[in-house]
Amino acid sequence: MSTTVVDAAFRARLTQVIQSFGSVVSLATAVGVSDNAIYKWLSGRGQPSVGNLVALARAARVSVEWLATGSEPAQGAHAVTRAVEHGDFIFMPRNSIRFSSGRDGILRSEQVVDSIAFRADWVKRALHTESRDLILIEVIGDSMAPTVEDSDLILANLAEPRFRQDGIYLLRQDGGLAVKRIQRRPDGKLLVRSDNPKYEAMVVSNVKIIGRVIWIGGCV
Repeated sequence: MSTTVVDAAFRARLTQVIQSFGSVVSLATAVGVSDNAIYKWLSGRGQPSVGNLVALARAARVSVEWLATGSEPAQGAHAVTRAVEHGDFIFMPRNSIRFSSGRDGILRSEQVVDSIAFRADWVKRALHTESRDLILIEVIGDSMAPTVEDSDLILANLAEPRFRQDGIYLLRQDGGLAVKRIQRRPDGKLLVRSDNPKYEAMVVSNVKIIGRVIWIGGCV
């Protein structure tokens, strides 16, 4: 028995999975098939069996339903944009935060651009976290300058979805995502601000935090 998931939409999702692994070879090894099998699926000249589709979904940490149909009832569709560990390296898909207007730092569309490799031992030793809890984002905008400049990369730890201490956080704001500095005031309320003084700070009682920013990388 085989599936019929050889349409262009499936090939686009397969391309996302390949990008998260860094190469066809890495994905084929994780799935347990030949490189040629992946290339056939990618070109539409062949289709994965049910068994291979399940293996592909498990390797990519996405749901079979999302991989086969594009629909996603729960969390899996976004899992393809998360880190994949292979051998000594962790492949981090690079997501872009695009801005709606005024370069305000709000996520309006999410796009996986490519993948960047980090040494697995460095992530555990220096960042004290697991790869499955990290997301790599390219920040496009000046709201957090000079701390986070336009086109800088950040790693956010999704295992820290609440405020614990003053710092920079990835948070949900106005229906999108934003990168902001959060500080606790003496009265217990939170000050949410941009490091760029052009942007006005907000005082709130609570905020929806997605994760804490634990690494910033960019040009010098």
